[in-house]
Amino acid sequence: MADSGKRWTVQDRDGNSIYLTEERWRHITDAENHPEIAEYEGHLQKTLQKGRRRQEPLNPRKYRYSHPFDDLPDDFNHVVAIALFGFDVNEQGETAPNNFVATAFLKHMRLKGGSE
Repeated sequence: MADSGKRWTVQDRDGNSIYLTEERWRHITDAENHPEIAEYEGHLQKTLQKGRRRQEPLNPRKYRYSHPFDDLPDDFNHVVAIALFGFDVNEQGETAPNNFVATAFLKHMRLKGGSE
């Protein structure tokens, strides 16, 4: 896949490259979706780089990343990102990872130990 349309690429804790496209960012921050995350794009990058990663049981290509932050608006305390993992064929005809952010949002999650 060509790099056109990619907004940025980061690596998660396991070394997987994950990218966000301009199209996905516009969709995520659309007024009908999750506009509250628009000011927290750096938090989204950090969530992918350092956050907790869990594979979705019903779709093994889907991973949920979450990371706590103490400077989010309202009662939100985590950024959550959903990334889809797959493969594509690069210009040399080789199989290459194709991992991208499908959506992202802010969420309130109870912290372990019952503390908020």
